Amino acid sequence: MKRNNKTRALLVAACLVLCGGFVVSSAPSANAQSGLSTSSSSRNIIKTQFAVQRMLNQSLQVRDLAVVPGLHTFTYSSAIRDKMQKLFDAGGYQYGDLVVIWYQSGTTVALNIKGKPSKKK
Repeated sequence: MKRNNKTRALLVAACLVLCGGFVVSSAPSANAQSGLSTSSSSRNIIKTQFAVQRMLNQSLQVRDLAVVPGLHTFTYSSAIRDKMQKLFDAGGYQYGDLVVIWYQSGTTVALNIKGKPSKKK
């Protein structure tokens, strides 16, 4: 299991180097959309796993594991803002931490974020 995570991290790093790491995609991943409607009139909640790039006190920048390159920046909903501020004050998520984010399709507001933060480097 650890070897697969290291291999995945190396592949993501290689893609970042080859792609320049600056391509930004605002579309949700294809895996996250399977079976969900993406029309603007109905906003479904999507649950997707991401790798953390950078955590700020107001937002979380993540890379989509299914779509390369797929860089997203999520702001926190008011329901999780206090929780995320406490996490940020305690060291927060570090580069490469895996998180699961729930958000409505077509938006960049995280409704819920789950993941184990690694120790501060």
